[in-house]
Amino acid sequence: MIAEAYNSIYELQKSPVYFPKYSIKTKDCLFVIELLSGHGRWSDIDLGDIIYKAGGRLRESADSYLTEISGTQETVLLGIEYCSALPAGNNAWQRNGRALASVFANVPYLYYAEIGGVELDENRNPKAPRYPNPAVPFSYVSLSHDMNSVCLPVYRAHPSMTSQNLVTYKSALGYSDGLVFIRQILNGEDTTLTVNSLKDKAVKMVEILSNGRKKKDTLKGREWKAFLTSTNRPTWLVLNYKEEWQKKSSDKVLVSDTFKLLKSKIKTLSVVPIVAKDLPFCIVPQRSLTSLKAWIKETYNGLDASFDLEKDLALVWITGFKPKGDDSRPDRGLSPLCRMILGKDANIMAIVSGPGTKYTWDKLLNAPNELCKNNGLFEAIFSCCNYLLVDSATCNHYIFMPTGATLNKNTGTIKFPYIPNPVVKFFEHDTDCAIHQILSSHNELGIFECFCNPPGGDWSGISYFKNGIEYKWTSLPRVSEFSKRPDHIFQFERNGQLFFVPIESKGYGKDLENNIGNRLKDYINDLFNSEPTAYKANNQTGWKYFDGTIGKVKYNMISVGAFLYKDERELMNQLHTGNLDAIFAFEFGMITTLHFYASANGEILLDYLMKIASEQSGFVIKIH
Repeated sequence: MIAEAYNSIYELQKSPVYFPKYSIKTKDCLFVIELLSGHGRWSDIDLGDIIYKAGGRLRESADSYLTEISGTQETVLLGIEYCSALPAGNNAWQRNGRALASVFANVPYLYYAEIGGVELDENRNPKAPRYPNPAVPFSYVSLSHDMNSVCLPVYRAHPSMTSQNLVTYKSALGYSDGLVFIRQILNGEDTTLTVNSLKDKAVKMVEILSNGRKKKDTLKGREWKAFLTSTNRPTWLVLNYKEEWQKKSSDKVLVSDTFKLLKSKIKTLSVVPIVAKDLPFCIVPQRSLTSLKAWIKETYNGLDASFDLEKDLALVWITGFKPKGDDSRPDRGLSPLCRMILGKDANIMAIVSGPGTKYTWDKLLNAPNELCKNNGLFEAIFSCCNYLLVDSATCNHYIFMPTGATLNKNTGTIKFPYIPNPVVKFFEHDTDCAIHQILSSHNELGIFECFCNPPGGDWSGISYFKNGIEYKWTSLPRVSEFSKRPDHIFQFERNGQLFFVPIESKGYGKDLENNIGNRLKDYINDLFNSEPTAYKANNQTGWKYFDGTIGKVKYNMISVGAFLYKDERELMNQLHTGNLDAIFAFEFGMITTLHFYASANGEILLDYLMKIASEQSGFVIKIH
């Protein structure tokens, strides 16, 4: 993206494969880019923890951070989040905590997301495009507005977006503006005009999304701008939003009898939805709070819910736990989402009803600060909400407590020591980084990277290259009963035959599953039993929706397991138990040794690896 922002190219410099360095030459200067994968692994400098301690409050780190090295210091310039999954349902808001944490810490934040992706049924037949609730992009705009910060969504067209929908959404797509912003940040230039353009496009996206909904279940059109600029958003909703709150509860999760009574009581208090009828938020008007307080005291064995009776009260309904009691990760984003929508002066109470564990409830009662350090759900609640009410079928107590949340923003820049040669705790991130560094960007050898899915990476689609056209399968399943999505896939042709190389990467060899080789191959076989959803020619910049057929594709496969090197015996064992064709085992150092072991079917890879090693520094090959 940096190279694209300067309309330039990047070149790999001499560097370790786990710590790659690139150069980007622009008209005015030469950038040297160091890539460090994974938080908390580099000489014990944990950027996520640094941002948390600088005021971030939530242990939610962005996918990547851009920093500037000046002498012995690094300065944090920008946080960037990427989401290529369909931004619908709870997936659309589970990243809101990361946005709020960045704003609290005074770090500009861009959330890159794709819009218009087509949802597929279980047989990978197209159903319909999926879109986020307009409340989600609005929450970024409102947070930027309220905190005088840069925290904005940047949308681009999903590869499978139809040409008709592209016309509808084109005016709200901001990818080119995002590139300008990155360039201006790096140049130290004023970003005001670019930020205003991104804000306008985000508001436009909100309006398009809300106007395109079949039901009148959200604010519409100009209502969004009126709501944004109101001095008291909860009261604006009470006065202007006349829809009925309709959020339904899941029957899959066990709840208490009193919680069912609470939901019924709430609906008698003239509650108002918060911008959308089906979100798990509502507002109890100030005039109804005395009645609610008295009802809680009577129903919950004298519990004194001492919330402020002089302000409208927003309620965030949080299940928080899956049926077996483990945390529901998407629910972490609900409290930040509500706070971002309503602003820092709103009164918010979280109501947690899911089946938490005895350990969770004991910690909440006796050591809530300690609970928050290890539980992202409660950390979000205590950072974003003013009050907490717990009514759970697995808790022996009804709990009400003020959270003491403060919503102040750090005003300084974040700096930390720069370490030129950091010590690394090698693990799976490095295995993935090495695979990508060694095998990608070698089109001159006929090698194409079809897929790269390291931890936190891109799983927007799998590509297949044929006759100058790239076909892409999107909306990927993770696993099935018999198959597993690979972490990497490469493609090459040899003697007129097409080969795919699916790779499963781990930190340690012992973590590879038995028979993983066949499961990787089954995933690709399943994929080619369906048609791609998008395509583009090499000379095109944009994707197009694919509604044709590519016909029968004949191919061979070489399955690979990759991990940190231990000894030769482990190479043989993992090849055998995993039913794999080859093993890549990495012994990392300034010059990394790639230990290669293969069956007859996998030996074909050695020719390519040897060619790459002869031209690319940073690694050597040892054949077993």
